[in-house]
Amino acid sequence: MKRFYLDYNERQIVNAAVRMDSQRGKASPFSKRAEEAIRKAKDNMDVGEVAPDVRRVIVEKIYQSIAYSQPWERLGETYCYRGQFYQFRKQFCYLVADYMGLIDARRKREKEGTG
Repeated sequence: MKRFYLDYNERQIVNAAVRMDSQRGKASPFSKRAEEAIRKAKDNMDVGEVAPDVRRVIVEKIYQSIAYSQPWERLGETYCYRGQFYQFRKQFCYLVADYMGLIDARRKREKEGTG
């Protein structure tokens, strides 16, 4: 199984959750759940051993990329190369989906290599 794989519907839900969060609209139960999942994903992103300031920039650029549909090329300084950025973005989306409860236990075990 590919690492941090999300199917089409899961990706659509995560992208919608991030876009809604960036607009800070109504506080529906979905919005609240998404906001909490995004906060946890930002806190738990693994971007390697980098300075806290650099980590914060990378995570915010990932969030910006999803929220405003911006490619890596238009984000300015991201402190990582293009391929690495999209791997981090994929990981971020997976974490948001996981914290929202979209990833079942079987898939978590497969990802961890214990299933």
